[in-house]
Amino acid sequence: SKSESESNVAIRSQPQKISSPTPPMTSNGQKFDFYAPRGLLGIVIESTPKGPMVQSISHKSPLLGIIEHGDYIIGLDDLNTKGMSAAQLTRLMAQRSEQPQRKISFLSFAGATKG
Repeated sequence: SKSESESNVAIRSQPQKISSPTPPMTSNGQKFDFYAPRGLLGIVIESTPKGPMVQSISHKSPLLGIIEHGDYIIGLDDLNTKGMSAAQLTRLMAQRSEQPQRKISFLSFAGATKG
C-alpha cells in the first residue's frame, strides 16, 4: 500500500541525517574565527552531542550578525571546546570576559542549510 512505502522512505532517509561517513564537524560546515571584545557576549549556549551550540543571541551582542543560531563553538582562545558542556563553556567565557579580546572559533552550517 501507499502508506507502507512512504514510511519505508522516511525510515531509510533518517539515518543519513544522524550519521554521515565524514565527521559532522568538518562536513559542509565553515570554520570562522572572531575576536570578541571584553565584556558580555550576549549569547545563550546549549549542550548538544556535537558540542556547545549557539541557541540564541541578544540584539546587543557583539556577535550579532556574525554568529548564528545553530552554530557550534569549537574553540576559545585556541582551546578545543567541542567536548565541553554549555555550562563549562559559559563559565570559561565568563572567566575570560575581562581580557581585551577573546578568540572564538565557531563552525557555521548556515551556508549549507540556507542554500
